[in-house]
Amino acid sequence: MDIKHLHYFCVIVEEGQITKAARRLNMAQPPLSQQLKNMEDELGVKLIYREGKKWEVTEAGYALYTRAKRLLTEMEDTCREIGEFECNVTGTLSIGTSSVCMSLITGPLSRFHQDYPGVYIKIGHGDTHHLEELLHQNKVDLALLLLPVDDKSYHTLELEEAPFVVVLPCEWADRHPSGEITLQEAANYDLLLARRTEGLGVYETVIRKFQEQHLIPRVVLDCPEISTILSLVSTGMGITIIPDTGLGREYGDRFRTLAIKEPFPFTRPAVVWRKDRYLSNAARKLVEYLQAGAGDTKKDCSRVETPLTEQSYIT
Repeated sequence: MDIKHLHYFCVIVEEGQITKAARRLNMAQPPLSQQLKNMEDELGVKLIYREGKKWEVTEAGYALYTRAKRLLTEMEDTCREIGEFECNVTGTLSIGTSSVCMSLITGPLSRFHQDYPGVYIKIGHGDTHHLEELLHQNKVDLALLLLPVDDKSYHTLELEEAPFVVVLPCEWADRHPSGEITLQEAANYDLLLARRTEGLGVYETVIRKFQEQHLIPRVVLDCPEISTILSLVSTGMGITIIPDTGLGREYGDRFRTLAIKEPFPFTRPAVVWRKDRYLSNAARKLVEYLQAGAGDTKKDCSRVETPLTEQSYIT
């Protein structure tokens, strides 16, 4: 049994069917079925229970799958690390970002591309919970998201604090000529809020601030994608309260932002990556660009958990 066979087995488990696994591997079904049988014969255990249409991964099969995924990841990281000894900044860079943080990466990413045009860039979107899942599944190298994150296995580069603002359609701006709004006034509008699919975030922060003022906000919609909420706000469906990360620039004159008169907490965007994975030269360079962009902020740079001049591993 070798690395190739372990890869085959992982694909079989993930696809849940030999036919689909063979299609994903670009091979015929009979040889793949034979490979699975050979592995079971070699190990002396049943890895997948199959009877008719019934399909179930056994306890031994799950144990092998877990170990195999870890070995395959370590092999991939090793190949990437060895292949980058010449310090070439090439390959593919996968980034996950929440829509509210996208505006923070556009400038550094554009400069990065100008300096390293040979790097192919892939960007995925989602809320903080989804981005953490992508990191754990090794589907992204870096994630740009809003803190907090629950997991302690990340290196973290904190960016500039972002205050909360009220966003409303541009047609309603003349209702608040001072450019400010109270929570009492905000409570009179239909409210569209960003909400993580799991965990605490913007939604809970906003609701708590209303409750502290003994107000009941009229929440009519929640959604994990802030870009979707902003599109709805621009139609006049209601208002929203989000961190001011400069996202509004992408929407031009479609809406206006108002400062909140009452004291309101700040949010902290951050770039995070896993401590136990090798960070490619391309990813490390982009982090440096983001770190340079954050250099003029008031953040405490000591919060970055690891220097970019060395790698950290968990064994």
